Amino acid sequence: MAPRFDLRQLRYFVAVADCGSFRAAAERLHVSQPPLSRQVAELERALGARLLDRSASGVTLTPQGRIAFARAEALLRDAQALGDALAAAREPAGRGLRVGVTMAVTVGDRARVARAWQRALPGVAIEIVPGPSRDLVPALKAGRLDFALLGLPGNVAGLQTREVQSSRLVAALPAGHRLARRRRVSLLDVTDLPLFWNPRSFNPAYHDFCTRHFRAIGYRPQVITVEPGQIQTLERIAAGEGWTITNGATLAVRVKGVAWRPLAEGEALAVRVAAAWNGPDEDGRFGRLAAVAARLLETGRR
Repeated sequence: MAPRFDLRQLRYFVAVADCGSFRAAAERLHVSQPPLSRQVAELERALGARLLDRSASGVTLTPQGRIAFARAEALLRDAQALGDALAAAREPAGRGLRVGVTMAVTVGDRARVARAWQRALPGVAIEIVPGPSRDLVPALKAGRLDFALLGLPGNVAGLQTREVQSSRLVAALPAGHRLARRRRVSLLDVTDLPLFWNPRSFNPAYHDFCTRHFRAIGYRPQVITVEPGQIQTLERIAAGEGWTITNGATLAVRVKGVAWRPLAEGEALAVRVAAAWNGPDEDGRFGRLAAVAARLLETGRR
């Protein structure tokens, strides 16, 4: 008899594995921790396998959990694709454009670019779909998006791309830290604070890119894994618990007690944003969207 479980349990399990803790996963999913724990435990019972090793410092995947994690991600993608395909079939042939925008673009810039896109393509309904590039790339390749602004590096093989912005990283330090008095900070300067860093699963390509650079310059930080874009991380920095390097939407958030300083290695670790689309641009509309984004995002950066 086949095991009985549902997509919600798979989604909860994937979130816990991604975040490395039940607490962080509960914050991401906007649920309380007890029902989250129960749903994951029920999934383990249904599958007849222990998927997570639990400890005071967090959770890690067991060997069986790694197998389940890969399959669960695939099932969740397939379920999303099914819903998207049925939604697309209900839409009229002359539907507007679905445009993905990476979280490396600030909320303010996203709004400015969206307004300019609408002016560039009058009469075309443009739906903005914000999200991490790890989700936008497969959606674009599968046709669930028509156009996207993606963070690079990433797996954009087979897509048409045009770089529209290069965004250097910035250091976020406790305002009272000795390095907050400097005009610029290097990774190698910060020897007394752990680095708050996103899980690899959030953006594997960029995570690996940064890890290679860290090793090349001899930077070996004590890493505390946190969810991207969480205001709690900035509050922990203000309390002196650590520091981070970031760009994009996080830079638009201001928390008292956090000092932002240019990162000396910021150019080498810059997040590049590229306009991307799948297939030919027969009427030139994607080229126009890319040109508008390049003009506004580069102007905003300067």
